[in-house]
Amino acid sequence: MLPLSDVMAVQYVHSTDKSHCCPGLEVQNGSNIDDKPFGEHTSVTAPRHTSFILHYAAKGTKNTWRHDTVTLNHTDPRQVASWVKTIRNYLSGFKNRPKRLLIFVNPYGGKKIGLKIYEKQVKPLFLVAGIEVNAIITQRQFHARDTLLNCSFDNIDGVVCVGGDGTFSEVFNGLVLRTARDNGVDHNDPDVQLPPPLLRVGVIPGGSTDTMAYCFHGTTDIETAVLYVILGDSIGLDLCSIHSNGNLLRYYSSVISYGYLGDVVRDSEKFRWMGPKRYDYSGFKKFISNNGYEGEITLLADTCSPSRGPKCLENCVRCQSQTENKPDKTALSQGEWKTFRGKFFMVNGANVSCACSRSPNGISPYCHLGDGCVDVVIIKHTHMLNNLKLLLRLSSKVKNLFDLPFVEVHRAREFTFRALPASVSDTEFALPRLIPGTSVWNCDGEVQWETNIRIRVHCQLLKVFTRRSQETKEEPSCKICSF
Repeated sequence: MLPLSDVMAVQYVHSTDKSHCCPGLEVQNGSNIDDKPFGEHTSVTAPRHTSFILHYAAKGTKNTWRHDTVTLNHTDPRQVASWVKTIRNYLSGFKNRPKRLLIFVNPYGGKKIGLKIYEKQVKPLFLVAGIEVNAIITQRQFHARDTLLNCSFDNIDGVVCVGGDGTFSEVFNGLVLRTARDNGVDHNDPDVQLPPPLLRVGVIPGGSTDTMAYCFHGTTDIETAVLYVILGDSIGLDLCSIHSNGNLLRYYSSVISYGYLGDVVRDSEKFRWMGPKRYDYSGFKKFISNNGYEGEITLLADTCSPSRGPKCLENCVRCQSQTENKPDKTALSQGEWKTFRGKFFMVNGANVSCACSRSPNGISPYCHLGDGCVDVVIIKHTHMLNNLKLLLRLSSKVKNLFDLPFVEVHRAREFTFRALPASVSDTEFALPRLIPGTSVWNCDGEVQWETNIRIRVHCQLLKVFTRRSQETKEEPSCKICSF
């Protein structure tokens, strides 16, 4: 049985000679005669279709969905017209489905096929669903963010990005900043309660790793992401604000990482000509270097353990229990402050699991999309053999990092990081510049030069088009990966 909630659109099947099924004028007053209610047709122009096509989303394997069709026939044109009218009326009742979208297409991200993805896989499906689109091809960094800060939101039901995690970051940063400005909210105040953007956001993968798309959908399949936008279901996503020296630096959605991953993204900027392979090259270099960095972490701990399940999947109870887009003052006042000092190989603030095709479990497998918390994963500086164990665990399909003796994980509602020794200060150096003895932050794949920062979680600040992923059981492909 096909649920009507999975139906995208219904269309008449025309005969080769349209005059047989659409007598009279095919277009009257600028509207297609097929779209007029059956009772409004005259005896001359009444359609005589004997079949129609039902477009729907069919569930596939491994969290994928496919656009499929079925053709239904009847000898009585009036019965066909009645069916089409009934289905269209039912579909029009889905008020959550977008009708007009603003789309940003990044032609330079990942393998540089964003424009091809849009033309071949995105645009045709939106056309079938009857969604009006205004597509903007981004030409520079921050193009999407700057556009959203200044454009009109009239007659827009949502914003969609075709690109990687960086493109998605530009979109939600623009939306959150715009909403704060329109509501007279000072985004530089780290304790402010941010108003949620009214527009929902769709993420269609077209980048290097597409971590956010994988975390939302359980796959980086493009057609699945497009269908989720068309069907209109959405969830609330936590966003984290980053402040330093009294100023907002940016918001992030996936992970902010100091140390190894910060060094990798900073070094890889010199090798952009290599494409996505630059991360492998820089990662190998920094792995061999095995640098450690002194620092102090202070966090407001949550009572929930981040090292145990369940995972954040479809109908997640923990995320559904949160009061969406409202200040959670009770939770903030009940937390326990903890401080950690040491020499670290990496410090990660994971807002989502950060799972992707290369790391099926991610940095923090039990991290939730909308629980108002960030998982602080602390990896102590150790010898290179332990670092190798760490990387193998990150690529494992069945094991995670948390039983490694040099790894700690804490679920927090906010945290601060300060580089040590205490004499090190961002204000002593003109940024962007690497402060001696320190690393940089890797924030959603971009370099963040300020070292001393404060991170705060804003619970379910953004609505994202998705139906979420379901648990899929996969066996390790080799014994080494399960190490």
